Amino acid sequence: MGSSSQAIRYPVATTGVRNIDALNRFLADLCTRSNPKDGVALTLRQLVEEEARDLSGEAFARFIDHLYERITTFLDSNEVSVNLGALRAIYELIDVTISENASKVAKFSNYMLAAFETKRDLKILVLASKVLGHLVRSGGAITTDEVERQVKVVLEWLRGERIEYRRFAAVFILKKMVENASIVFNVHVPEFVDAIWVALRDPPLAV
Repeated sequence: MGSSSQAIRYPVATTGVRNIDALNRFLADLCTRSNPKDGVALTLRQLVEEEARDLSGEAFARFIDHLYERITTFLDSNEVSVNLGALRAIYELIDVTISENASKVAKFSNYMLAAFETKRDLKILVLASKVLGHLVRSGGAITTDEVERQVKVVLEWLRGERIEYRRFAAVFILKKMVENASIVFNVHVPEFVDAIWVALRDPPLAV
């Protein structure tokens, strides 16, 4: 999700309503089925970092609430391009440090679980798993409880009623947990070994 050296430099607004307008514009620019223009995601991150640094606590809380509201709306959309835009925004914002970092990690984890529970498009599931892996890798100790929660949920998806897109999502999630949170995941290896046979026996080749 990085930016090339030829990235377009988007102007960053500096005050009030202009910042909200800029935020909305950058989020909209991420909503495409193809790769967004270089520089958009990075500029979104820079805007949020500047707001975190320059705004008072109350003003920044309003700004970040608006951002989360937009991401929620995008994830609730039935448009794949809009869902992808939300996931790209989350990926870029994971490394932004804010005072309520634990709350941010929990919120982003909930976004990912909701995406895996409700979305069926392969492109969304692949990107969501990449975002989840980045979140787990970057969150450190903060993500331990979230990893535990996610693993328990997806193991049930594998063992429970056969819902193909959930099994597909479960395989993606477990793969990212193994790659990015192996120490936390290790305690679930026996359950994983039992459950993964369900996926291996699943008729669809993709699963």
